[in-house]
Amino acid sequence: MPRHFAIFMVCWVVLGIGVGIFYKRATYATKKSAHPFLVIGFGVVFLGFTEWLMRWNVPWFFIVALIVITFLNIRNTQFCSGCNATIYPRGFTRPLFCSKCGVALKS
Repeated sequence: MPRHFAIFMVCWVVLGIGVGIFYKRATYATKKSAHPFLVIGFGVVFLGFTEWLMRWNVPWFFIVALIVITFLNIRNTQFCSGCNATIYPRGFTRPLFCSKCGVALKS
């Protein structure tokens, strides 16, 4: 395995574990306020690693796709004020109710 890819995988796993713990433990208000910054930060880190791995030659459509995915993640991921769950979207629409407790979600 190339050294660059191993560094990428280790960093991505560590970041994934940290964010997983954050979304499991953080309060509703903290999740709601930090989520956009986390998603944008992950997008920038991913783009940086991709640029590095591809020797600064990433195609423009990859960057556009990353921006669209980041926007949809910020727009569609919601948090339940009732049970503090993180509600991930199934497709391109926002969920209306919490899948864990059934409370109507705030837009």
